[in-house]
Amino acid sequence: MLAFILSLFLTVNTVNAESPIVVLHGLESSSLKLEPFCEWLGASFNATVFNVEIGNGEKTSLYSPLNEQLYELCETLYGIDELRDGFNFIGISQGGLLARGYVERCNLYPVLNLITLVSPHGGEYISTIKFDMYSDFFQEHFSVASYWRNPFDLYSYYNKCSYLPLLNNEVNHSESLRQMENMLSLTNFVMIWSPEDSVLNPAESGKLSFFDENLRVIPLEDTILYRDDLLGLRILNETGRLHIYETNCSHVDHRNPECYSQVYDILKNYI
Repeated sequence: MLAFILSLFLTVNTVNAESPIVVLHGLESSSLKLEPFCEWLGASFNATVFNVEIGNGEKTSLYSPLNEQLYELCETLYGIDELRDGFNFIGISQGGLLARGYVERCNLYPVLNLITLVSPHGGEYISTIKFDMYSDFFQEHFSVASYWRNPFDLYSYYNKCSYLPLLNNEVNHSESLRQMENMLSLTNFVMIWSPEDSVLNPAESGKLSFFDENLRVIPLEDTILYRDDLLGLRILNETGRLHIYETNCSHVDHRNPECYSQVYDILKNYI
């Protein structure tokens, strides 16, 4: 196992100063809404920025399951020849889950630095919502159901949720090892979260933490996901490639000028 880990670490992609950046919008958003952010990115880092969109943007982001969105994302990125030699990927909110999905399941054009802003890596759960988010209808027609993590019904989460438990390797499946290998190929995995985030629930989902059955937040380091290293996160951390940053911005403001200075101070280390 040690030889396997070392071989992955030694073959990690190196960052090219001219590597392009891909930006992916989040839920109920679009490439149009991210144009100011992408213009700022390009000017600030002297980089080519590809502001990609899935389907028709807002409607697709809300009403298509993430597996379908991920398939379209991979096909879209494979159509951009400039990404062939590697790129930095910035995913915002739900877009961060899709960006990580690209790394784990696609990655023919390799991601160098994966950077997510307030993304629900640990899932989403709002106790006042009483719909059966694990029903076939919601799994097929509502994107948030793809990462709905009900701490009071983990059986349904593991067995019926179509995206997040598989992406997190919380359940065994045929692509588990490949997903881990692809995560370990990253130069860096960066998660940016904010305690002022009132959209993610819990806000700490942005740093891959989630609720226990008492609605207390389980820190990443205390989860089975990290302790048993189901996805390679512990290896990334021990090799200095897992980074978690906190801002004091609202969820939406991570893409707005109000938060640019804080985001810049983080991104300058990786792009």
